[in-house]
Amino acid sequence: MAKPEADRPAVWGYIEGYYGRLFGWAERTSLVDHLCDKRFDHACDGAYLYAPKEDSLHRRDWRIRYPAEWRKRFRDLAVRGAKRGVDVVPGMAPGLSFDYLAADDYRVLLSKFRDFQKLGCRTLALLMDDIPPVLPANCAKSFRTLGEAHGLLLARLLADLKVTGPDCRLWFCPTVYTDQFASGPVERDPYLLDLAAKMPKEVTVLWTGPRIIAERLDGKALAGLSRIFQGNVLLWDNLYANDYCPNKIFLGPYHGRTRDIWRLTRGVLLNPTGLPMTDRLLLDLLAAFREGKPAQAAWREVMDRYALPKAFRAVAPYLASPFYRPGPKDLAPARVTALHKALKTLIWDWKGVLHQEWYPYLFMLDADLKASATGKDKPDEGWVRKRYPPLLARLLLAKG
Repeated sequence: MAKPEADRPAVWGYIEGYYGRLFGWAERTSLVDHLCDKRFDHACDGAYLYAPKEDSLHRRDWRIRYPAEWRKRFRDLAVRGAKRGVDVVPGMAPGLSFDYLAADDYRVLLSKFRDFQKLGCRTLALLMDDIPPVLPANCAKSFRTLGEAHGLLLARLLADLKVTGPDCRLWFCPTVYTDQFASGPVERDPYLLDLAAKMPKEVTVLWTGPRIIAERLDGKALAGLSRIFQGNVLLWDNLYANDYCPNKIFLGPYHGRTRDIWRLTRGVLLNPTGLPMTDRLLLDLLAAFREGKPAQAAWREVMDRYALPKAFRAVAPYLASPFYRPGPKDLAPARVTALHKALKTLIWDWKGVLHQEWYPYLFMLDADLKASATGKDKPDEGWVRKRYPPLLARLLLAKG
């Protein structure tokens, strides 16, 4: 298998790709600037993928053209990044209603991508994630699978986009974007095989790994997918994403990722929290991983750089990742007492942007620890009903 880095730089960066949140232009600019500041050298390209589910003209109402003022702001962002080596990549996600046989639908999609070309965007992204995994009824007799329809659409799009931008590059997020959605091993999944057979080999495939939120990303987990697409795969990493559980936040070390993913893929993009300063911190963890620093050491270094109070070290394991499972020692009385003390400092004494972004999560961690108490430390009904939604309060009180 050819090594992706042999003929093109690796890619690292940020995905504005979550549900429930939509940045303003100042927030996007701050993150693009941060990517520029953290850019490595000619061997690693920075990228900002614009793909927020909450932008209706990106997904639900994709047939509507972006207004002139919006296009101007996007051009400014793209130019700002390009001047310092960061690719601002616009995404379109028409899959909820796209008709693969309708000339008008194809014309509108091509037109919207060409608008982005005129704004200075060289890399474009088509996203067909989180849609029904079957062909529309009117297309069922025209394609073997949805994968074939997507592959043919990509081939047509890339050919037409190269007419107006010969250096155009295309990324694609397939409907089967994780092993979790494949029919058996990825090497035998009909959608993926038909997609690979029909799409141009130069199209880069976005992939989340063994699961939508992958505990591990390593050579073993990615080898099969990398073979299908000849290493032209870009990882969409949801480790820190919390749009599926907005009452939680994950701030731990960038664990479970091994160095060989740079050999098997084109690189890694983070789809994190939608909290701007938090996401800058998380990008620093990804940057340290690219530099080869051990995850735990990199985490400590980044925490110090952002001047986090020492008290945060005590509570950090409880906010580490979706895969943290507290054991009996984590809820031992002496441990909980120490945690309450640390949280008091973080909630009431610490100030700053990160405090503002993390306050709700720190406050509820403190409440959750108190709610788990037993005996004389058990909170009364009034305390529980004051801090928890009615249904959850009822369950907590019933357990007691």
